[in-house]
Amino acid sequence: MWSSTPPKHPRILHLPKLIFVNLVLLECIALSSCALFPAHFPAQKVEFAYAAPLPNAPVLLTPPPAVSTQQQPAPGSRPTKLTRNLPPLDFPDNAGKLPEILADDLDENSLAQAVENYLEVLRGQDLRQTVTLGPLTMTLDRLKLTLEEFLGLLNQKLSHAEFTQKLKQTFIFYPAGKEKNRQIVFTGYYTPIVSASRFKWEGYNYPLYEMPRNLTKIKYVYRQRLPDGTYAVSYLGKDGPNFTREDIDGRRILQNENLEIAWLQNDLERYFLHIQGSGILEYLDGTREGVRYSGSNGYSYRPIGKLMLQDGVLLPSQGSMQGIKKYFEEHPGDTEKYLFRNRRYIFFELTNGKPRGSSGAEVVAGRSIATDPVFYPPGALAFIMAKKPVLGDDNEITKWKKFSRFVVNQDTGNAIKGPRRVDLYFGAGDRAGAAAGRYMETGKMFFLIKK
Repeated sequence: MWSSTPPKHPRILHLPKLIFVNLVLLECIALSSCALFPAHFPAQKVEFAYAAPLPNAPVLLTPPPAVSTQQQPAPGSRPTKLTRNLPPLDFPDNAGKLPEILADDLDENSLAQAVENYLEVLRGQDLRQTVTLGPLTMTLDRLKLTLEEFLGLLNQKLSHAEFTQKLKQTFIFYPAGKEKNRQIVFTGYYTPIVSASRFKWEGYNYPLYEMPRNLTKIKYVYRQRLPDGTYAVSYLGKDGPNFTREDIDGRRILQNENLEIAWLQNDLERYFLHIQGSGILEYLDGTREGVRYSGSNGYSYRPIGKLMLQDGVLLPSQGSMQGIKKYFEEHPGDTEKYLFRNRRYIFFELTNGKPRGSSGAEVVAGRSIATDPVFYPPGALAFIMAKKPVLGDDNEITKWKKFSRFVVNQDTGNAIKGPRRVDLYFGAGDRAGAAAGRYMETGKMFFLIKK
């Protein structure tokens, strides 16, 4: 029997961490996920080695630290000052493939905020480190200068024509994607706001867990693209039990470990919070608290939408987040049958901070994107062209409209792989989810690089 007043929670809740992820179709119908908020793994002894790719090995969300090949200064000596005389880039400029005017459908303040957020991340970093963008190799100094020059032009309040002319004079425009048409597949992600309780309570029976110790039995794989087009593959492993989603939620193997940090109302909301990777918890007393990714059980993500399509229980037109939720509401007996086929499980931490991407930068609705870091570096500035949904008052899509805008690459996602995949952050709440959950469009993307 439930009492009328909530019991005192037996443990102090604390933690921080959050990754906003997305859900949408991948190919025909596949949910995708992006990591909002950097993933911090607990300190643990690991072994590191180079090896060939491992079958079914999970992808490392946070790559091993890069080993610098530059000569270190002698003890007591002063560090060399970085030069701003950047070497020329041997790459053709594709500005001629862009529209005559580079129009932006959002306000300038949100764009300036997104740029400033990543400049803040770059403070204190070694700007001599190199990153790759397609076939190009450049230093963080060039990436930083690209953002600074762009912000300077933005603050001049130029006309659209003058702004476009200055951009094409100052930057190289590198077309993302591959092959001749360079088409990009855009999907969306958002931050869900979920009703929750700090303790198990009537109607709140589905826990969110913090990361257990000694859980994973995996080899994290990290690919690094080399200048000759080949890849160096590294991995690190940690032994231990490797519980699946069915072990944790079906057999409740963690229920006596005191790992619960919050309780949700239904299993489906919990599952989609796992897909998004982070969210905002709204408690019974009206207060809110962030929750974000802190680790996983190491299995690769398997989109249940694709499985449901293969089984014939969904049509391609029903493969959105909203369509999948509707199916399970009408067929509750199928919920565990499909959820357990995605063995990947996400663990969380509580946070009072604002949503951040895996790069560490605070994400901005409409301005932050997630890409595959093998191909595109965090902090890269881009111009995108596609279609966007227009929502009515009931959060239903009334039409699709062409748009273009500048964005900053600030995030990654377990399902965002390859040079043609981009996840666009739509913001927080139900309205953002209504757009992100149905979003899958093809378009173009050009990265800006300081000449």
